[in-house]
Amino acid sequence: MSDFDRFQEEVINAYHEKKEKRLLPIELERASPTQLMNYCLTLLYSGALAGDLLTLDRIFNPLTNYPDLETGIKKFGANGFKSLQNFMIGKTTKPREAIVKLLAVLIDFQPRPYDKWVKERNGSTGKNEGEKVDEGSLNPWGQKHKEDVGQGENQTLEKSTFAMENNFGDSNRKFSSESGVWSKLKKSALYGVIAFAGMAGAYQIADSLDRECMYWQTDRYVPVACSEKIAGVEIIPLDKDIVKNFRKIMSPDTLTLKSVGKVWYGKPTGDSAEFYTMKGVYPMNKEKELKPATEYIIKKYVLDRYK
Repeated sequence: MSDFDRFQEEVINAYHEKKEKRLLPIELERASPTQLMNYCLTLLYSGALAGDLLTLDRIFNPLTNYPDLETGIKKFGANGFKSLQNFMIGKTTKPREAIVKLLAVLIDFQPRPYDKWVKERNGSTGKNEGEKVDEGSLNPWGQKHKEDVGQGENQTLEKSTFAMENNFGDSNRKFSSESGVWSKLKKSALYGVIAFAGMAGAYQIADSLDRECMYWQTDRYVPVACSEKIAGVEIIPLDKDIVKNFRKIMSPDTLTLKSVGKVWYGKPTGDSAEFYTMKGVYPMNKEKELKPATEYIIKKYVLDRYK
């Protein structure tokens, strides 16, 4: 078994384990192509993908045809995530490398990216045994295969991959081969610059494209144009601090008595509680304010239930 095969196995096993323990956001549990795309954009808007920008650029904007990663993801469209959905639900057993790497990003698999995983698994030499040529920058999703893509799938994916293979294969092969001889110092510097730029610019996304409003999605607020209409969603004025720092804690079992005074809670029912990273209005009921989580609340709704 090659290194990448082992990496793929660990990533999909991590996905299923988190799903069984209900540690995944609803978008990943349902595994809808549209939900997958929206969740990817949500993470991008929040700045959570600052360390993954190089990986994602090679998947969604390998030829720098688009002004930014957000545009590349949107142009790729929900249909482009169909192959990822097939991998997650077990319909595809031999996915393209880009699909595996994208799932690793979305489920916060550690360690990542793949190069870091190889180094930690094989020691400081970082020897990569049996890895296939990384086709992520050449053709992230590959040709349409019967096991990868349903017959009714939109032709967007087919067209985009055809264009990348036929028009830009040579230039990207050159880039791929050259990147393999970068020194560790140059790589570290590049990753540092990308991460810094991502962190500095992620929260400025809301200022572009008329994103002066926001709405609640699963575990955070997402910037959106005030004129946009989303069924079943309340659009409210943008608060950059809330977009950046306000999160629903999706794994309450990680809370301890040390969390007292550091987290807040709201009650969806009389016998349950949801926890959040900062004070504010309870997203499920805008008429209620979140309350500081006391020792009693942590014991009753966390320690007595999860420990």
